[in-house]
Amino acid sequence: MVNIIQEHTYFESMHESLIAQGYCFDDSAIETIEAYLSGKPVKSQKQKEVNKNKLFWSSAFLWDLSDQVLNSETFILALARYFSVDNFSNVSLLEQITYKAPKAIRKGIRSSEIVLRANSGKWIEAQQLAERSPDELDELINICKAFQKVHKDCLELVAKYQTPFNALTVFELLSYSSVYAFKYLFDNPEALDGSMISTGERFHALKELVEWKLRIAEPNSFLLNDSVIGKSLKIHQAPLVFPSEEDSYIPDFYLYHFEKLMQAQVELDGFLSRSVMPFCFDDQCEYYLDGGRLEMHKNSDAGDQVWLLNGKKQSLIDGYWLNRGLQEFIDSGLAGGMMGSAENHEDNQIAYIKSLGVYLQLTEIYGLNKSIQTDNGLKVDIHQALLSLELMIAFYNKDYIKVFAANLHKTGDWQASLGLLALSGLIDPVNMHNRFPITWQNWKKKAQSIVGWTVSDTFPKGNIKAAEAILDFWSLDFKKWSAQLKTNNHDNLPLLTERPIFKVGNYSVQLPWMMASQLTGVNVINTLRRFANKRPELKSETSRIETNLGNQFTKRGFTVIESYHPERKEGFNPGEIDLICVLDNSVLVLEVKSTYRRNSKREAIRYKHATLRKAGMQIKHKTAAVKQLLQTDSQFQSLLGIKDPDLYEVIGWIADTSLEYDHEYFNGYLKVSIEELHIVLADTADFLVDYIELAQNQAPLKEDDNEKTTLYPSGFSAAALVNVIEQAKVWAGR
Repeated sequence: MVNIIQEHTYFESMHESLIAQGYCFDDSAIETIEAYLSGKPVKSQKQKEVNKNKLFWSSAFLWDLSDQVLNSETFILALARYFSVDNFSNVSLLEQITYKAPKAIRKGIRSSEIVLRANSGKWIEAQQLAERSPDELDELINICKAFQKVHKDCLELVAKYQTPFNALTVFELLSYSSVYAFKYLFDNPEALDGSMISTGERFHALKELVEWKLRIAEPNSFLLNDSVIGKSLKIHQAPLVFPSEEDSYIPDFYLYHFEKLMQAQVELDGFLSRSVMPFCFDDQCEYYLDGGRLEMHKNSDAGDQVWLLNGKKQSLIDGYWLNRGLQEFIDSGLAGGMMGSAENHEDNQIAYIKSLGVYLQLTEIYGLNKSIQTDNGLKVDIHQALLSLELMIAFYNKDYIKVFAANLHKTGDWQASLGLLALSGLIDPVNMHNRFPITWQNWKKKAQSIVGWTVSDTFPKGNIKAAEAILDFWSLDFKKWSAQLKTNNHDNLPLLTERPIFKVGNYSVQLPWMMASQLTGVNVINTLRRFANKRPELKSETSRIETNLGNQFTKRGFTVIESYHPERKEGFNPGEIDLICVLDNSVLVLEVKSTYRRNSKREAIRYKHATLRKAGMQIKHKTAAVKQLLQTDSQFQSLLGIKDPDLYEVIGWIADTSLEYDHEYFNGYLKVSIEELHIVLADTADFLVDYIELAQNQAPLKEDDNEKTTLYPSGFSAAALVNVIEQAKVWAGR
């Protein structure tokens, strides 16, 4: 009985405690709601699991919330969580909230993404609320039903074109996908609405289709050998690559239906990303029904512009690291030496420079060591792994994409060009190469083939164990992936494009078109920070992220305190303060966050609502704690070298490895990327160049040192640094 009382009074007790500390009712309510959103109460090992939703939504103080709190972003996010879970309901409370704050209820329902969960208990509850308050919710419910109908139609169309592929293996689905990719390599296919399907849309659609296939795959789908592959190619690919007068009905049928399947999947993906996602999260998008047809009016495209600007910044950051890689390459003295054969020398140099740039990014920004452990327990040298993938990218571009492009220029026919590409690998009978649209190799032989890429002073002839570790690092085991998909455990699933060597049974399978367009930096960051986020090295890497950033402040003359733990007292527990940096009359307090790159607006929005909002609360408390300690703790003053705290301004920032929502404010505190801080502290903004332009021009560095500019024309100071950061001067004119 005691446990039940404790459970039901947790948030009430917190609310009352904050009021006792001097908080007004509204501020106490907001703090308590924030605690719910951040996952409290935290269960200890001795405690039984508690229903946090029941605990919160049973709280009596929720009945007395003011209109201001009810319509706050914080409470709307709490409402979104309420409608996203089915393990507790408080219909009476929700009826009152609907009466007092109908706009908040509508926004909470939208933000919960319940629109596509027509079978959930909360969708039934939302309809019941609409029956009791039709003027406030009827229109929204009808719009949701219209969304559900369109979604159902899209799913049925995808299922229709999936049907012919039920009997095919995963290898055969990939085989058709690669023929399709080459067919439209330089000519975007048409979508159902007549628009062109972009490369990004094709990547995403293929990921969804492969995941579908793996969810229904039989165990024998992963049993590959040369005989099985040969028979499959003879039926499904050879007639397309080498057209003849013989009957090619089967591959023609499947290729036609694969194109239709891609159109249907792109239509579904587009509906989710361009219609459902804005409905759930974009306040500028107003939806209405016109004669039963779902329509949208957009009041502003500001959100889209921010997303595009973020992409531009990311391209500049990528260019920065490529420039850094080139500078490191020149400084190392490697630029004057021959890399491999004369034929491959230039491609090898570019691959080495790109891998160096990503390596510097990983070590300086993400805190990685020289080597890490793979999924199978093998130790892999990070730079060797990066270089190996870059060399593969160079190989597939040179021997597949460029050859196919030259053939297409001559023939004007994609099938003839694909046939010539395949034949180019068969010209020398003694030294034949696979130049089909899909490549495969026995796993052990594949590892042996890249041993030469592991040559070092320690292993002048390379090392097979190192090659196996590299292969393991970049591989996606389809059998394991299939098992995970079948359990509906979609947490931290890898992306098809981020681990581009597919392990199917004892074979490695690669898609040349996909390999040629890899982004090594994105792949490794997301592999290590999302998919492999339970690695034993992660904690030390996170610590080094803070240390590396602190070292940059130290180089500029700041006094830096890292991982400071204020003594916990009653009513005072700010937690660990990641970085405190003092110079001149400024005290910078930094809350450091490390994460991966988001691939969609939906992912980014979820990150904003969860991690960044929480970071805003954390930096608010920690900045306040530093201010309090400066006034009350002489030891703390001495630690920072401060004699008169009244002369100092305390500034709090959220420092994040990602660029999402860069230079926005959370709880009144600026969020800035860790990379920007490194660049600003090192005064190396000249290295910021658009990655795409950089890769095309291959002439990124200024040769004349006199042309270099500085972010601090009047000299460096803490105030100048704060001004450069808060005014986003590093991005000005770029």
